[in-house]
Amino acid sequence: MPKDTFLNLDTEKQQRVFDAAIDEFAEHSFNEAKLSRIIKTAKIPRGSFYQYFEDKTDLYKYVFQEITKHKLSYFGDDLQNPEEISFIDLFRILYQRGLQFALDNPKYIQITRKLMSDRGRDIFNEVMGRGLELAKEYYLRYIEIDKKHGRIRNEIDSDILADFIVETTTTLSLTEFTHQKELNVEHMFHRIEQFLLILQKGIEKVH
Repeated sequence: MPKDTFLNLDTEKQQRVFDAAIDEFAEHSFNEAKLSRIIKTAKIPRGSFYQYFEDKTDLYKYVFQEITKHKLSYFGDDLQNPEEISFIDLFRILYQRGLQFALDNPKYIQITRKLMSDRGRDIFNEVMGRGLELAKEYYLRYIEIDKKHGRIRNEIDSDILADFIVETTTTLSLTEFTHQKELNVEHMFHRIEQFLLILQKGIEKVH
C-alpha cells in the first residue's frame, strides 16, 4: 500500500502516478510490466517512486484497491437493507452493476483480465486472496439472512454454498476474461443466469 509520502502528494500528482500505472498494467501482465515505463509516463524521479511505494507489487495492490473502491461505488446504498431482497436477486443486481462497471472502465477490465490469467501464481493470491475471502463472508451473511426468512433451506451447509458460489463465479469470470477477446456482456449475463437457475432450482428433473 502507498506510503504516507504518496498520500501527502497533491491530488494531481497522485492521479498522474495512478494513471501511468493503469496504462502500464492494462497493456502488460504483472511480470511484463516495467516500473521504468511507469516512472517515465508519470514524470517522476525513480528515487521518488520508492518514497511512494515499496516496489511494483505494492503499486499493483494499490491499483486494485482503487479499482475496487470505484467498483463499489456502482452498487449504491439501496443494497444496504438485506431483509427485503433475496440472495438470488441481490446477486443478480450485483452482477448487473459489475458488468456496467466493466463497460464503463475498459482499462480496468484489461488489467483484471491479465490478473485472472495469473491465477495460481503468487501475485494472484496476493491481490485477490483477501478479496475472495471477503466475498465469501459477504455471501455467508446474506445466505444466513435468507435462511432466517425461509428463502434457503436450513439443511443447506452455508459454508459449502458460499464456497461454491465464490469458486463458480471466479471460474466463470476467468473463462470470459481469458478466452474471449472482447467483453460480451450478453453472453456473460446468460451464463450467470444459468448459474443462478441451477443454484435456485437444482439439476434434478421435476416429475
